[in-house]
Amino acid sequence: MYTIHILSFSQMHTTPWLSQTCLVIVHGNVPPSFTEGITNYVLESNGSVLCLCSDYLGSVLPMFHTAEVRPNELVQCSYKSWKHVPLMHHLFCYQPSPSIPQFSHDEQTSLSVIPDSVEVKDSKGNSHKLKVEVLGAEETWQTPSLLLVSLNDSAKMVFSQVHLEVDPEHFESDVSNRDALVKSNKARLEILLDVLGNVLGLECISGQKEVDYSLAYFLGNHEVKQDLLDKLKNDGFLESNLSLKAGRITLKFCGKGVSPPPATSSVLPVLMHACPQTFSTFDYFENLKTEKIGRLVIFSDVLTSSMDIVQNVNFCHGFTVIPYYQTKGKGRGGNTWLSPKGCAMFSIQIHVPLNSVVGRHLPLLQHVVSLAIVTSICQLPGLEGLDIGVKWPNDIYANKKHKLGGVLVTSTVINNTAICNIGCGLNLKNEEPTVCVHELIKRMNKQLSTNLEPISYEKYFANVFNKIEEMFNLIESTGNLDNFLPIYYNYWLHSDADVEIRTTDGESKNAKVKGIDSSGYLLVELPGGVETVVHPDGNTFDMLAGLIVPKFSSS
Repeated sequence: MYTIHILSFSQMHTTPWLSQTCLVIVHGNVPPSFTEGITNYVLESNGSVLCLCSDYLGSVLPMFHTAEVRPNELVQCSYKSWKHVPLMHHLFCYQPSPSIPQFSHDEQTSLSVIPDSVEVKDSKGNSHKLKVEVLGAEETWQTPSLLLVSLNDSAKMVFSQVHLEVDPEHFESDVSNRDALVKSNKARLEILLDVLGNVLGLECISGQKEVDYSLAYFLGNHEVKQDLLDKLKNDGFLESNLSLKAGRITLKFCGKGVSPPPATSSVLPVLMHACPQTFSTFDYFENLKTEKIGRLVIFSDVLTSSMDIVQNVNFCHGFTVIPYYQTKGKGRGGNTWLSPKGCAMFSIQIHVPLNSVVGRHLPLLQHVVSLAIVTSICQLPGLEGLDIGVKWPNDIYANKKHKLGGVLVTSTVINNTAICNIGCGLNLKNEEPTVCVHELIKRMNKQLSTNLEPISYEKYFANVFNKIEEMFNLIESTGNLDNFLPIYYNYWLHSDADVEIRTTDGESKNAKVKGIDSSGYLLVELPGGVETVVHPDGNTFDMLAGLIVPKFSSS
């Protein structure tokens, strides 16, 4: 399993991506300030790069730097066993045509001869010999369309000047070209899969089956369910035919005797008077001790994203969506949250009065939910020794190095109430892409000769919701964070940790983590004993690797 991050060039200079990346994909023009960094990634970190229709080639193979310019056109391309494949060519060729008059004879000769190797220097001035191979060629002029430049078996760069990355439907071309591209789309995908897998060494699978979306079930007390539907009607969200438009998906509530429509990526039929076979409502409600949170649930085996349902609709405090599998889960910073089988996911809508303690410090909410997830597991009898903790601000880690899950919070304000939609995912039963809770329990049983049972989905969800409501009640009953913070610090990973922070003018300073402030921002101690608040810089790799001090002030 791979996590895909979309990074700007400015983030490439500041975020800790070098040590955590197996492949960098570059598309289009590359600023000169970035070329050295990407080259050093290959030469010094043994990284791999896939360049799609990019001018970065000239930084590695300068003999191709002056390339023939021509408009996008359909070409016949050969790659390994794939022959005569129609593909859309980019603006630049990897070598000029012999008939181009602006090149002299000598220039044409030097540019048309492809070297077996090139010498490239890294940032330390050390020279590296890179092997050059032609993987695919445009058949009319026999110019290379795919080049492989390799340092060793793991450090490789593939340059493609045909658009392997674009679906044919995205091209604006005449009908004949579009028809040819559509017919070659299978071969295009096969070539791309071969480049990623056999050339660049990624683990790839093909032949992914079509997604079969599932019906959903509306779980909870009948009167409470009806009260919510009446509220949604009065608020204008629910239509008379019991359809509700929630962002990109329409919920269709189906009562007794109503035949539900097929479930799709855009339509979710919700059965109001039935129970799922794959989720034990008895076990769930037997373990649920809350007053509001988790009392109304929409459950589905397969849907796009639980966040698609709660966003843009004012349901009620504690309304919850539980899927077993998501096709388009949402992660932090616009990333997709991968949801392999066994991952426990939910979205919950929390209504927080702005005049409450949590309402006055809304950024604290992600810490409350993160702590609730950890304590829902580690406070179970026999599991107190599990090494599971909170990585600031919203990640769950095992053994301080493996990410187990995370929390995503969005909010809007309506009539002095914050409507907060919280999405959570945790590796409960899935051993990929990192580790899971069940594997940790299995290891503990082996180490301590115990026989602790794994946590069921139903018990896990109920325990988390119990803890969320318990944390809210704890904070509101005391009117401050005095009772919450000791529990939080007992499970977080950063006490007295050394970090490097940056001021807004670019100056770097060493600091020591002391805790969080009342809004959940990180408190650090600077040399000399001055405490200040720092914020994450927005990078998606490691929140603690790029902390920013908005302004220096003692707290």
